[in-house]
Amino acid sequence: MRVFGSIKRSSSILKNISRITNSIITTTTRPYSSYGSNNLPLQYTIHDIRNKYLKGIPISMGTAYDYITASWVNKAQYDMLLIGDSLAMTSLGYDSTTEVPFDEFKYHIKSVCRNREGPALVVSDMPFGSFESSIESGISNAIELLKLSPRLNTLKVEVGLLSTDKYTVEFVKQLCSRGIPVMGHIGLTPQRANSLGGFKVQGNKDPMEIVEIYKTAKKLQEIGCWSILLEAVPYRVATLITNCLSVPTIGIGAGNGTSGQVLVIADMLGMQPNAHTPKFVNKYNNLFETAYASLTQYKKDVETRKFPETGVHTFKIKDEIYDESLRIIEKNGL
Repeated sequence: MRVFGSIKRSSSILKNISRITNSIITTTTRPYSSYGSNNLPLQYTIHDIRNKYLKGIPISMGTAYDYITASWVNKAQYDMLLIGDSLAMTSLGYDSTTEVPFDEFKYHIKSVCRNREGPALVVSDMPFGSFESSIESGISNAIELLKLSPRLNTLKVEVGLLSTDKYTVEFVKQLCSRGIPVMGHIGLTPQRANSLGGFKVQGNKDPMEIVEIYKTAKKLQEIGCWSILLEAVPYRVATLITNCLSVPTIGIGAGNGTSGQVLVIADMLGMQPNAHTPKFVNKYNNLFETAYASLTQYKKDVETRKFPETGVHTFKIKDEIYDESLRIIEKNGL
């Protein structure tokens, strides 16, 4: 009977241990993630984005260039956040994306990644000049970018047509073979705007060009790109490519047939004065006019002494303390 009782007690203990273990497992979400602590939201992974794609749920993506704009995108619960080299023109005053220095671009990556208030998967461009010299230096620069922050999940690389840009295709292949996640970018590639004759729609005049864009997308998928960005291509062309791929596509000026959409935050929010707004942009606000009006009003309030308002924007002091300070000043002839 003692043996039987011991077995029963052991069995009961094992059941309790199993129950406690199962409770821990089921109530702990992704305990391996360092971003599950400090009440910070868990960051989306590539698998999360792919699951949305497989379910047919449109994927939202927006650009951010610093801590503040990243906080906006994360607060809005976007699926993905792009640190685009468009920051050269929208934030830094350069005339072209090709002008931004590599070190300056890295500064903005670190600024964006300091914001951890939302779930967005973070994507960074590889800016012009960071991979063109050689595949070896490009791989080194890609690794350097990814080491800037654990929140940076994947890189985006602009790729020309398969028939003319074998170098970048090979570079992307080498990145993917090393386990570096890559989003390919085809169609209008701003870093190659000069060779494309400017910022023009691609694949809208020559059937063979459409075939080339199609073949390039298929090749990028084949060599390991987990996603493809399609910029400034006709709606039907983007839809055709999307339907023939098994990875998500993100469109910008590519219509509603892609798996998701991205817009430049400065364009969609009207952050720049007299800026040209591309046809494909839906302008959701005019922050420049709002900021200008507010700053102008502040200037008027200062000049008319309306601001700061006593009792509203000022701090109080007890009469006896103030009077004592006056007495000390007068007594000491200060």
